Amino acid sequence: MSSIVATDSSNDKLRPRSSPGAAGQQAQHLRRRSVSWRAWLRLAVVSAATALLLHAAWRPPPAALDQAIYAATADRRFDLATWTLNSVAGKLQDTVAKPAAGLDEAQATQMVRAWLEQAQRASSLADQIERTYADPATPDAAAATADQRAELAALRQQLDAQASTVEAILEQQMTAIIQAEGLQTAGLVWPPVRMRFNEPPQLLVLSPRDRIQRLRAVDLAPGLDSAERAALEQELAQQENVAAYVTGIGGYGVYPTMVIDRYGLPWTADTIAHEWIHNYLAFQPLGWSILEGGEHVTINETVASIAGEELGRALLARYYPDLLPPPEPPVQTPDEAEPPLNEPQPFEFGPQMRATRLVVDELLAGGHVEEAEAFMEARRKTFAEHGYFLRVLNQAYFAFHGSYATGAAASDPIGPKLKQLRAHSPSLQAFLQTTSKITSVAALDAALAQFESPSGSP
Repeated sequence: MSSIVATDSSNDKLRPRSSPGAAGQQAQHLRRRSVSWRAWLRLAVVSAATALLLHAAWRPPPAALDQAIYAATADRRFDLATWTLNSVAGKLQDTVAKPAAGLDEAQATQMVRAWLEQAQRASSLADQIERTYADPATPDAAAATADQRAELAALRQQLDAQASTVEAILEQQMTAIIQAEGLQTAGLVWPPVRMRFNEPPQLLVLSPRDRIQRLRAVDLAPGLDSAERAALEQELAQQENVAAYVTGIGGYGVYPTMVIDRYGLPWTADTIAHEWIHNYLAFQPLGWSILEGGEHVTINETVASIAGEELGRALLARYYPDLLPPPEPPVQTPDEAEPPLNEPQPFEFGPQMRATRLVVDELLAGGHVEEAEAFMEARRKTFAEHGYFLRVLNQAYFAFHGSYATGAAASDPIGPKLKQLRAHSPSLQAFLQTTSKITSVAALDAALAQFESPSGSP
């Protein structure tokens, strides 16, 4: 064995080291392991920092507005840096402990099912308790909810004890799906799939009143109630002449990613995949361009939605096939879609919200700001009459939800174009290879145009 050059810590000089014996080999192994740990930690921290930077997907607002936002939210901001450091440390501990080791596939999938069912039960109990405390007809809410609170405390204790194991199982399952799709970098899934079941921060979104544009997004503490949200929105709207909207989010593409636990396996699988795609794109031109805001955010979010849904369905098909939702119905022709005469049609959220967005766009484009706001408030009440209770429906609502261009609140053609690009792509891997380099709508159009070329490929 050739000699190994090492650093002498006593005098910082290089000296030759002869081939070690058994004790020396063990020492070398420990040193290599220590180096590996330090390298892993550096990579994790770099990934976390990159994801944090990429979350700042807005154009800087005027200084006065920035100061007003800071003053209004100073005691309500989410401490993302501390959360990230604690979560990275926790994931490092899980790497050593290997909480899912020893479980076969049947045991692992059953544990995930049971845990998420308990999480949904805990969420339901918490909602029931909150409603009881809010009910003025209940004279002693503490006594009325004593049994529920005891059950909830026991459930949360059990959920906390098993969370790392369930997270590790889902990370392994999603990693296997990503590998099967060929989405690897130098033979590795990068970044590694890492997630935490955690209540993400709430998000304050600001938009100008005369157009729909995300000016600023600020992470807030997850515990704000409806009254606190409304008060913050009204304060900023009145002082700064903007539209404001505070919303909860289902996942957060920092590293490790945050995912809430109360919506069941299909939603959870989709969200884990969606947020991992954000981490994946953080190392690609599309991910870098998100700092420019605008259409770059929409392209990024829409790619994550399309790819995340596909990966989530693949995970369900492989590990939880009974939970796989049915495929979407085929697109109907105009004649097929035409409703029968004199037959009342159901009020569907998606088409109604999209129709609302189109009218708002037209009114704002014509400079009719107050008319657009009156129309949105009237529509909000109409949605409530049909069972869809929206606390806010304004320009900032559309600025946030419209960035997911496959959703009902979007009106730009980015969503249909990206769906068309996915339909042309032979695989999810090919779709992501193409879209990861797209940094503008013009580049998206160019990629689609190449499918119409004689070669038929981008």
